[in-house]
Amino acid sequence: MSGSNVRTSCRPLFPILGIMTLPSQYIFSLMRFLSRNLEFYTFNSTIHNYNTRNRVILHKPSSLLTICQKGLYYESVGVFNKLPHNIAELISHNKSFLTKLKKYLSGKAFYSIDEYMNDHSDG
Repeated sequence: MSGSNVRTSCRPLFPILGIMTLPSQYIFSLMRFLSRNLEFYTFNSTIHNYNTRNRVILHKPSSLLTICQKGLYYESVGVFNKLPHNIAELISHNKSFLTKLKKYLSGKAFYSIDEYMNDHSDG
């Protein structure tokens, strides 16, 4: 596809070709689920009336059970809270949110969910 040498790392090729890695596809699927089911989630802005920079952050439910922490709901809250602020703000506009998220994830070559969770660059 790119005419690269067979020994060339794929990491820089994913963003050039606009292909999402498997972890990025998983993140995109989680965020698509979240954006279609917003009524089940609680934003920090609904817990208190202060207009802070964390108003777009989702409230993470407390749970000590590992099975709950590895579930779809709990995982999607953690992934959403790590999104760049300019993308997270678009959550109420489903189509533009997913478009911008896909562009962001295609531009990064995350090889694991942990790598995404530890990424500190902003959008």
